[in-house]
Amino acid sequence: MQCAFGADTAFPRDRMTITPHFKVTISPNPQQLVDDLAAAFNAYFTSGREVVVKAYNAESLTKPNPPLAQKTLAAGLTPASPGVREVALCLSYYADSNVPRRRGRLYIPAAFIATGTLPVRPTQTQRDALLQFVNIFKNLGGVDVDWVVWSRADRQAHTITNWYADDEWDTQRRRGLRPTTRSVGTLTG
Repeated sequence: MQCAFGADTAFPRDRMTITPHFKVTISPNPQQLVDDLAAAFNAYFTSGREVVVKAYNAESLTKPNPPLAQKTLAAGLTPASPGVREVALCLSYYADSNVPRRRGRLYIPAAFIATGTLPVRPTQTQRDALLQFVNIFKNLGGVDVDWVVWSRADRQAHTITNWYADDEWDTQRRRGLRPTTRSVGTLTG
């Protein structure tokens, strides 16, 4: 799933995005999963924020890979970020053992879990706030849907068994806004 959240501007490029993966064991209904995930995020953002969720087939080898389903809630609602958009807290997770191809991470924007000035290190409360995201992913779709680590290298999905968040902020440069102006100058002699 591609989950994009409106912030600061209406430009689609300026949405903050995370991409959790899910494996469906019985005939999938992508629209129902997209609707449910969008509704869960919409409930999380009680003050309102545009939520756009798209489902893709990660196993598809054809290009382009169009969305199987899409849902937009609170369209056009793009609240101002309280601070730098690039700052995030990493939700790390793995399946059975913390080794390559069985681990993953989602960078949750600090603006989603913290208010005011950010401390030098994320607090226990801020790290614990990631549990809300874990529960959204874990409970999506019932027993026939698993939150997974998708390994592109071996084209396998592995059901997540553990998660953690450390006490260091992370930076996601691609979450910066599109430049709209610049300052210039010249130097002489």
